Amino acid sequence: MQELPAKSTLYFCENLIDYAGLFPPASLTLAQAFSNYINYKNSHDYTWMLSKFICPARMLNELKKIIDDSFPLEKNIEISLLGRGGKDFNEFSSNLINDIGLWENFISLSGDSVNTGVFEIKLPDELISGHNAKDISDCLDFISDTIEKNIEQPVFIFLEGNADTQWKKNISSIVNGIQIHNLKKNNTGFKLRTGGTEADSFPSPELIAFSIRECLDREMKMKFTAGLHHPFRHYDKEIKTMMHGFINVFGAGIIAMRHNISNSGIGGMLTDENPGNFIFTDESFSWKDWVIRTEDIKFARTNLVVSYGSCS
Repeated sequence: MQELPAKSTLYFCENLIDYAGLFPPASLTLAQAFSNYINYKNSHDYTWMLSKFICPARMLNELKKIIDDSFPLEKNIEISLLGRGGKDFNEFSSNLINDIGLWENFISLSGDSVNTGVFEIKLPDELISGHNAKDISDCLDFISDTIEKNIEQPVFIFLEGNADTQWKKNISSIVNGIQIHNLKKNNTGFKLRTGGTEADSFPSPELIAFSIRECLDREMKMKFTAGLHHPFRHYDKEIKTMMHGFINVFGAGIIAMRHNISNSGIGGMLTDENPGNFIFTDESFSWKDWVIRTEDIKFARTNLVVSYGSCS
């Protein structure tokens, strides 16, 4: 009989991974990726770590056919939809309306076997570069209102933007825009890209620490995407860069949620390559001298660091 992980490990990793098998480096077909997701979902070995299946809204018609042909009896399918976005607001708004039309049709044909209660979308670059939180809030109001008019179920939105060289200004304007919107409808969090297939797509530890602090100070949920393929920070010989570890990133958020740790302290945790400094027991999770009780892990995972997208 397989030994169960420590309680703190279970709480730390519960529903941690949004499966993104469609995306690099896996780059599977939709049929392959969704089949993997169903196998993981129904496996005692993996299901406790698994959250949602990430699917572009433009592929919903194809997904419906795959479900009907191969998984007609499958229930409790959780999907996070990915909007197309756009290079400017005109393209963005047109794509959003088209995506929601596909989404509405998918729901009408799927009944209650599928839940599509999360929507992820990237803001147009021109909106981010303006660094105007009110403009971003207005765009988010438009997204939220358009969804609400067409999709009857509650939907939580994750908003992504480019970091680039002005990452502090970009991130602050996005989270400030989300905060303005959330005062009216508390239905949006911040999505941060933590890697990719090229070395320059991996953000610095300082950027991740800053993002965690910005969301924490605004009581805002956040999720991560890409690059978190391993538990701990390490050097990847193929990409030729340091890759972030998901235990480093989520551990930093969990500890920051309950302790008055500085941004440099968060950064220290993000850059720690020694697994021996991360201790999981039934009673607590700890990094060096920072200790978090098991029940507080669940609180932080629900209210701050929610999940990350991974193709593996």
